[in-house]
Amino acid sequence: MNIFPRLSIRILIAAIIILVLAGCFPAKDTANQPTYAINATRKSLELPFLPLKFVENSEMSNSPSGGLAVAKYQDSEGRIYSVNPKTNQVVEIDARAILPGIPPGKSSLSSAEIKAKALGFAKAVIPDFDSLQSSLQYEEGGKVDNYFFTWYAEMSSGSMNRPILQFGFHKSGVLFAYYNTLAVEK
Repeated sequence: MNIFPRLSIRILIAAIIILVLAGCFPAKDTANQPTYAINATRKSLELPFLPLKFVENSEMSNSPSGGLAVAKYQDSEGRIYSVNPKTNQVVEIDARAILPGIPPGKSSLSSAEIKAKALGFAKAVIPDFDSLQSSLQYEEGGKVDNYFFTWYAEMSSGSMNRPILQFGFHKSGVLFAYYNTLAVEK
């Protein structure tokens, strides 16, 4: 009557079945995953939902502390998304890699149209932007075919950089730069 070997085999088989079934279902807490944050930001900024791959863990030197830990992901067109792993907030999108692919003859938007687009994106990524806007310092500028729209918050004591919300657009209206450290390290 040695029932232990049969019982052990049954427990082993049950454990394998549970593990296989658990692997068939996606994680329930997707809101805490960096890719969920990236997809939410892509939706707000009207960016394509392209496949992502993890690139590296790094630091963001232009964050308020000068060394915010970020996880970097890249899409198939070359956009690099930096995500604060503590909050799963997208704090930077570097899409300079797509600029050479913009056809020289692509139609241009007026600076007023691009500014309106930047303001719309600001409201999309920061729900209370209308009430926050009056406390921020606003600057806009350009370099050759690129326009920048920036809102700065006050620098905190001991910080290296001011919190910032910035959009960089090509004259065609293509977003190639995004920084949002307004809610970082408060």
